[in-house]
Amino acid sequence: MKTYISYFISAVILFFSPAYGLLIAVAMAIALDTFTGIFKSIKLYGWKSIRSRRMSHVISKLLLYEITIVLLFVIDHYLLNEFVSLNFSIHYMFTKIVTILLIFIELVSIKENIEEALKIDIWKMLKNLLNRAKEVKEDVDQIT
Repeated sequence: MKTYISYFISAVILFFSPAYGLLIAVAMAIALDTFTGIFKSIKLYGWKSIRSRRMSHVISKLLLYEITIVLLFVIDHYLLNEFVSLNFSIHYMFTKIVTILLIFIELVSIKENIEEALKIDIWKMLKNLLNRAKEVKEDVDQIT
């Protein structure tokens, strides 16, 4: 019986191995969002603002996102992959699209946390950086 259980677990792990990197990427985005959220909370409200109740939301969000990817991977594998592969050469396209959307949601949250904690506007800083790069390029073009 122990052998059959290990075979079953191995088969499940091998089945989901194409989605392994996607699951890790989403988990890393959630971890980074959690870290920046803790940083923002401590920076703005002090150590007393950290609550275990709020931290438990991270676990439920992680489980929800990971289960979403796993279920979509199964749907993609058995239903959608053949139709998509006729038109595109991307395997598990819908799973990858949803993963990108979930990571994008986390990146927006990370940006908001950093902006609130440090009282900066990241987009404004990037615009200024690009404008400065254009000025430097024009100066270099004038010199040469």
